[in-house]
Amino acid sequence: MSGRNPYPLPLIALLLILSISTVHGDQIVGMESTQVQYTRSYLASQRFFERIESEDISQLPTVEQVANQKSRSADRLNFAVREYAGFTAASYGMPIAAVTLPVLLKRNWLLSKFATLPWEAQQVIAGLTPLGMLIPALPAFYASTAIYFALFPPTLPERELIIAYGSKRHLLPASTQSYIENEVFYSFWQSPSSAGVERIHKILDKALRLPVYIREQHYTPKAVDAALRNFPDKVIERLDRFARTEILYQKMSPRPGNRHPIYFQGAPGTGKTHAAHKLAEAMGTTLASVTLDGASIDDIVGTPFESYDAKAGRLLDAIIANTNSINDINHQNQILLIDEFDRLLTSDDKRSEEVLSFMLKLLDPTKRHFYSPYLKTTITLPDIIILAGNQDIRELARSNPRLEALASRLETLTFAGFSKQAKLNIARESIIPKFEKSFRSLGGEMEAFNFPDEAYAELKAFIDNDDDPGLRSMEKLISSQFEFYLDRI
Repeated sequence: MSGRNPYPLPLIALLLILSISTVHGDQIVGMESTQVQYTRSYLASQRFFERIESEDISQLPTVEQVANQKSRSADRLNFAVREYAGFTAASYGMPIAAVTLPVLLKRNWLLSKFATLPWEAQQVIAGLTPLGMLIPALPAFYASTAIYFALFPPTLPERELIIAYGSKRHLLPASTQSYIENEVFYSFWQSPSSAGVERIHKILDKALRLPVYIREQHYTPKAVDAALRNFPDKVIERLDRFARTEILYQKMSPRPGNRHPIYFQGAPGTGKTHAAHKLAEAMGTTLASVTLDGASIDDIVGTPFESYDAKAGRLLDAIIANTNSINDINHQNQILLIDEFDRLLTSDDKRSEEVLSFMLKLLDPTKRHFYSPYLKTTITLPDIIILAGNQDIRELARSNPRLEALASRLETLTFAGFSKQAKLNIARESIIPKFEKSFRSLGGEMEAFNFPDEAYAELKAFIDNDDDPGLRSMEKLISSQFEFYLDRI
């Protein structure tokens, strides 16, 4: 009994591989890299993302759903990485066991038979024994390596991206899931490239910021009135009614399907964009803003990621603009503002004609979606769409029959401009405080900067004599006033 080795062969082999990893640190990098590639192939062959499907969690709030699936994705990934290493260890360990166990179990009988052999035969066998021991050595090395990686698996460079996608996978359309899994992850795992992880990151940076839930909104008359208080009464009354009905529409099931865009018409600076922002703020949502000026179809909807001029497109970028990272959860019930829409109606070049035809179809309440070549999926637009422009579409339709149907369906809300008192209020409540905050960020003598009384007096005198119905001329004056004080630092 005293002559037996107290340490099992697998333990000795494991200690050997650990010592090799410590002494030859440069080699373990290569081994880890190889293990990462094998693990990726395994994840692709097992269609890993199908493993993270869980029981119905649709009754949970969206934030809890995402947190639940994020944890589940991390657990499934950790298990799958170790599972592959375990299968590898078993595939090498079983043949070794099949050869060595019978020998170990029959060692006494074999030794007794060995003792009865002629001396010459014993010498031959003794000489060949070291060579025979080398036969299971290589499989033992691989098995020990696999055991090591089962205990200490390498980290996949795309690990956080896998988990982020898994957390929102159940919220994405089937077409988006198919593209991301088959053409992004599985394709990369089966044929890795140096730019593969960066490609995954760029695509997920758009896909995981798509709207996936309906944000609860509440109609608060005081909030609407406060947000729009500097606008003319007619504008306030119409937007107040608009906000109330839109929030009620969102609570209906099924929702009305014939809601056409509203057109904000007015000269530059009369508050069209400002009103859209304030309306979204009062409704508890965000504003997605896009301009069509000078855009082609490719600029609007995007181009394939694989193309030399790959772009997500202005519509997609606008819809995800209220999020900052793939971990943010975007909502569907935003307000989409399409600014300078009337420029499409007055341009006669081919590019504008193509964009106009596309937009006229997109504005149909039954066709509020478009195909994104960048994500290879269909993207739905917000229900609430505001068009903004300087010219009267009804007047333009008189000379362009194509616009008659659009003009007849659009409700036009005219922005005639601001009263002198409203301009002064906007300057005091919004424009000037933003400048003051920026100035104070400089520190030093500017840390307590306030817009001087004499500057206010100059501003009031300017407004009293200003014929501009909008805010542009006033904004230019305020900007020049702050430049004057900045120059004196």
